[in-house]
Parts: sequence; C-alpha cells; structure tokens
Amino acid sequence: MAGSAEGSGFFGLFKKKSAEPAETLAPVVKETRLETFSAIAPALVAALQDKLPVKVLLGNSSFSYYTHFEWELLDDGNGVVVQSKTYLEEGQYLLLATVDPPIGNLKIRSAGEIRLEFASKYHRLECETKLQHITQAKKLRMAYPASVLQKPQQRMAVRVPVERNTNMVVTVVRPSGIVFEAKFRDISATGASFYPTGATPRIADHSRVQMAVTYPEGSFEVDAVILGAFVNEGELIFRAQFLISNHQNAQQISAAVAYVQRCNIQRRKEVLQ
Repeated sequence: MAGSAEGSGFFGLFKKKSAEPAETLAPVVKETRLETFSAIAPALVAALQDKLPVKVLLGNSSFSYYTHFEWELLDDGNGVVVQSKTYLEEGQYLLLATVDPPIGNLKIRSAGEIRLEFASKYHRLECETKLQHITQAKKLRMAYPASVLQKPQQRMAVRVPVERNTNMVVTVVRPSGIVFEAKFRDISATGASFYPTGATPRIADHSRVQMAVTYPEGSFEVDAVILGAFVNEGELIFRAQFLISNHQNAQQISAAVAYVQRCNIQRRKEVLQ
C-alpha cells in the first residue's frame, strides 16, 4: 500500500521526505564564479528546496521563459514514491519543469545556448546548460553546469519612484500569516521598496513574503524576498526582490510599472502648466 502525504487521492500516492534545511550560503559583495562541484551543488540544492523560480533565456533572444527545479520522484523499493535531490547533490544533471509560455518547450529542443537565471536569498545566480532530453514525465533534463556565476543580490532594472498619493495598494503577507498594508516607495520590473502604512512589522532580512498589489488598471500577486531594511527620515523602508514565476506575472508587473511612470509624467505636466 502506498504511503500517504497531506490529504488523500492523487497526492496520497507520494511520500515526501522529511524537510531538511537548505545549505547555508553566505552573502557575497562582488561577482564571483563557482567552478568546483562543492561550491556549485549547495547553490542548486538551495534553489530546489526554496522553490525559487528560474528564468530561461534561449540563445541571443531577450525573451524570457519561466520554470523551476523539480524534485526527482523515485520508488523506494517498497512501492512508495519519494522525492529525491540526489541528482543535484551528486552533480548528475538538472531537472526542470516545462517552461512558460509553452512554446519555449519546442524552442528549447533546438537552442544552441541555454542560460538559466535565478535568485537565492543572498545571490543572483546564472549558468549555461544544454538540453539532454525530455523525460516521460515531461520534465526537462539538462546538463549539469560546469560553473555558476554568482552576483550580489540587487535589482538590475531601473527603479521608478512611486509618489505617496499614487493610487496603488500593497498587501504584504508574512509566512506566519500576518497581513499588513503598505505603499511602494519605488518599483521596477524585478523588485520594489515599500513602507508599512500602519504598525511597523518585524521582518527578518532574507525572509520570504507574498505581495498583492491593486491599482486602477489592474492587479498582481508575487512572492518576494526581503533584501533588507533601512530608515529614511524616520521611516522604515523594506527592499524586496520579486520572485517572478511565469510570463503572465512578468507582464502584470511591467504593466504596473508603466502605470506608475504615466502617473509621474502626468504630475510633471500639471506642475509645469
């Protein structure tokens, strides 16, 4: 009889291994390249265990596809399917979910160059790989990277300031379930800084939160990592890196940034009149 996980039905076929903490990775202050197996493996295992989204770039195209590392499902010999990360720990290969948008799963078959980008709590990581084959479970088996480029965790996109009277509401949900309202101080396609509008919460650096954003032209939800906090004119400001998980999510955030830019332009016009 198969072991059980949470609930029943389909998910009852799988037995998840007891949770293990991700490898401890120290912050970096400058760009470095990981070139030894002992340095590369912990970074990849942490991305798997922290459920970090992975951006896929094919060749010289600037278009991004989105996916994530997958656990390998193995029979433990007793008819129970368990999740395994051995393939990463032993440097065998990478295992990715199918990419979004789906057309990327066709293009990746003939891509001469495949680059993966993902953000951990402390770093931005990049590596080059190649498709080995697509498994029977429709997962992408990729070559284990020879090296991984490790960069300090920071936003690369241009920050757009958000005026206090901009009609944009931010709801932040902490892992504990505590919810509070906030306002953006600035926003970009990859992250934002924000300040609470009520009681000041306590959020540890590098912790994960969920953010729900609504404004007159749309809304979006995104997971984010808190990069740190600072005080400006007596006000506590948090910096967050968005963990964008799919193409639609990226488009929604870009639309919100465009809305803020239009609001800023309109205000400047009004001031000059």
